[in-house]
Amino acid sequence: MAGARPGVHALQLEPLRVPETLIRGSKFIKWDEEPTTQTLVTLRVDPLGFFLYWNAPHMEVDILDISSIRDTRTGRYARIPKDPKLREMLGLGGSEPRPEENLLTVVHGPDLVNISFLNFMAVQEDVAKVWTEELFKLAMNILAQNASRNTFLQKTYTRLKLQVNQESRIPVKNILKMFSADKKRVETALESCGLNFNRSESIKPDEFTLEIFERFLNKLCLRPDIDKILLEM
Repeated sequence: MAGARPGVHALQLEPLRVPETLIRGSKFIKWDEEPTTQTLVTLRVDPLGFFLYWNAPHMEVDILDISSIRDTRTGRYARIPKDPKLREMLGLGGSEPRPEENLLTVVHGPDLVNISFLNFMAVQEDVAKVWTEELFKLAMNILAQNASRNTFLQKTYTRLKLQVNQESRIPVKNILKMFSADKKRVETALESCGLNFNRSESIKPDEFTLEIFERFLNKLCLRPDIDKILLEM
């Protein structure tokens, strides 16, 4: 097209850059209405921008795939508790309510129809606005939505490393759940890598390196036919 400027589209295809604020994490109050709960958590994003995750002291890590985020909201667009007692506990129901700019709502789901909500309130001012904007950028990144096979393997590895238990160890049950097609094969692959393989056991994160994970996948997805071809070449 005459007059078109090359590089305009390339500028829109920027790789993920996770702000340091999101990696370090921020304090939020996570609230729910069914049942009514409020928990002080630390909200973080992993350095590769795959997952939003949070935890509280003596609790296991909860995790959300950022690619499932459909919207992020703050201010008057964020959700407010319907329960007057919960609003009061959050400081939203008194004569001097905390500003709605501290609220953060994360809308997520498999599509734009079947959605769920995560509700947070920032402990410090101006934090919710930063998280709302940056999370939305990560979720809408075109390159992240069309990632390579190796990126998805890295994402799988990152998920396992993030979902630690109260002792900061990786539960074997999480690995069995992720690769649930053949439990016996998963256990055999873990054992062949020198890792704990019983469902009730756990693995130290520093023992489950990326190299060990790749070796585990090779043991899990045996292709003797391909190995034979490579040996004959």
